Amino acid sequence: MNGVPLEPDGDAVRALTEEALEYLVAFTEGRRDRPASDFTGLDEALACVRTDPPEEGRPLADVLDTVAAAGRVGHDTTGDGWMAYVPGGGLFTSALADLIAKTQNRFVNLWEPAHVAAELEATAVRWLCGLFDLPPEARGTLTTGGSLATFSAIVTARHAKLGEDFLDGTIYVTAETHGATAKAAALAGFHRANVRVVPTTPELRMDVDALREAVAADPRPCMVVATAGTTNTGAVDDLGALADAAAELGLWLHVDAAYGGFFQLTERGRERFAGIERADSIVLDPHKGMFLPYGTGAVLVRDGQQLRAAHEVHGDYLQDL
Repeated sequence: MNGVPLEPDGDAVRALTEEALEYLVAFTEGRRDRPASDFTGLDEALACVRTDPPEEGRPLADVLDTVAAAGRVGHDTTGDGWMAYVPGGGLFTSALADLIAKTQNRFVNLWEPAHVAAELEATAVRWLCGLFDLPPEARGTLTTGGSLATFSAIVTARHAKLGEDFLDGTIYVTAETHGATAKAAALAGFHRANVRVVPTTPELRMDVDALREAVAADPRPCMVVATAGTTNTGAVDDLGALADAAAELGLWLHVDAAYGGFFQLTERGRERFAGIERADSIVLDPHKGMFLPYGTGAVLVRDGQQLRAAHEVHGDYLQDL
């Protein structure tokens, strides 16, 4: 942006923020009156962003015009009139928190550079573990969404159950399981054919007897993926029965609770999710049930040391950290 230094002083920060705030206030106040979908001027808006990189910056007002088009054209998936998909949209307080966090811009990949900021994340993860009655040794991490959280859970299960020789390992899902699981399994190195689709009951829940039959036919069963609220219908697998089967068959029990997990906060939800506290790993999407901005995911693992062992690496540059 013309005339804006890379390290602005207080006056420049105030001026930039006030200009952006005017746009945000207008956007927020106008949201109730806007349609859920609006494609007016789509071609023109796309042409504005399909450009070569400029040699010089642009005034913030010009940039906000482009941002305004991005916020108006298409589906307003966080607006009052939008009823499709699962996501719930972000609260403004979360956006404000994002502004504060990105302005402070602390490096939290390691504990040493930002002790308190790192502990904030650890505390939030402990809250989530407590919500699902996981034991004190449970750990987890926040991610950019359920897909990456699922990938981390599968890598952890692979390491814990199969070690380095995992190509013949099998994962059990149903036709109702979210596609992120099959994608994550492929990225984690599993053969696509080794993601077994177990039949469901008339209620679209995993058939536990069919799971036992499938496991009996495989040389190296690894994990079973239960769902606490499918994307298709909201169906909830019999988590208690699957926990019993997983313990009996030596399977890692993973629960995809990305959609429905935060109904655990309600009495009805806790009743429907009985057995989730026995999971080896759980995936959540706080950008759904907790209304945080896209994308905010989380993975929780019952045995935190298994999560660490599956992902830990070493390097000389880390020797003092």
